[in-house]
Amino acid sequence: MAQRILKLLQDEALRRSKSDKLIANYLERNIADLPFETAKSIAERLELSPMTVGRFLRRMGFDGLDQLKRELRRGSSNPAWQVKGPVDRLREDISGGKLLAGLIQQQIDNLGQIYGLTTSAEWQQTIEALVGASEVYVAAYQNVRGIAQYFASQLSYTRPRVQFVDGLNGTYAELLDGSVSGRLLFLHDVRRFASKARPLAIEARRAGVKVVMITDEFCPWGAEVSDICLVVPGSHGPLWDGAATITAVLDLMLSNVIVVLGEEVSERVEQLTRLQDIFGDFET
Repeated sequence: MAQRILKLLQDEALRRSKSDKLIANYLERNIADLPFETAKSIAERLELSPMTVGRFLRRMGFDGLDQLKRELRRGSSNPAWQVKGPVDRLREDISGGKLLAGLIQQQIDNLGQIYGLTTSAEWQQTIEALVGASEVYVAAYQNVRGIAQYFASQLSYTRPRVQFVDGLNGTYAELLDGSVSGRLLFLHDVRRFASKARPLAIEARRAGVKVVMITDEFCPWGAEVSDICLVVPGSHGPLWDGAATITAVLDLMLSNVIVVLGEEVSERVEQLTRLQDIFGDFET
């Protein structure tokens, strides 16, 4: 049953508007968590109206989310469908309305989704692109800029020719001048989306640069402007956006690159350590 639903959600006829894409992407990526969802909770997560979610479900052929759940339940062996209620202290605290317990549970749920991402074809394609590119340019904006800079810095310990680009020169010429083939743009952007992100991805592909985009479920255009699009869980908490999920994704990505490159990384780290000792940036 789940495969039929997933195939239905990928139908272009159900992805005509921005809200259509948001709902379809959310249902597709969170199908295992639907037992705990309502049309209202999905609408709140996506900042849409419950009526919009209801109309989408009717276009799928279901008279509401409960009917969709029943169809999934008939063909599902997922243990999520058998959860009966609080089974430990964390769930007791959540049911008691403790804010931090809810936030911790959200991070646990997100990490579970991340594991699924690491087994996807898109993940493997990303690792191959990061290893095989002649040059890697990392770009990000606003409150994820610092995380992306950290990723670029760490990636530079695993391979040469990695650079964070901030666009302050107004042209991104170092990336877009066409002087070197085999370049890769690793673009990181999440809600609210930066005005430069989409045109940068489009121009990069026009210049023959491969684009890997890492974004969240609130982005309806990521797959349209990239060669590889990785979607991570977005922030749904009552506080500001947290960095735990995306930091975990990037750390796993770095670890995967290290595994693939193997001894090359050890040799590069040894060389960089020698240079650090020469220039005295670290205590001995």
